[in-house]
Amino acid sequence: MSEDQTALLNEVSDVLESVLNKKVELKPEMNIVNDLGLDSIAVMNFTMALEDKFDISIPLNDMASVVTVQDLLNTLETLRSAA
Repeated sequence: MSEDQTALLNEVSDVLESVLNKKVELKPEMNIVNDLGLDSIAVMNFTMALEDKFDISIPLNDMASVVTVQDLLNTLETLRSAA
């Protein structure tokens, strides 16, 4: 994982911790729903918090293809570079 992706992972972790109000250790291979136990409302709150944090809009069709934390990092990098 590159230094940029490590920094992004830390930022995403901070956002998730603020949404869940608990400490979370994210790893790229983690499944966002299964490993983190997020329900649909938590996923939506997490998505909105990420949009606010990074000042981007995450299209629903992009989120539909996000399964792992690495998928999320890749999506965020793509959206941030396009902004």
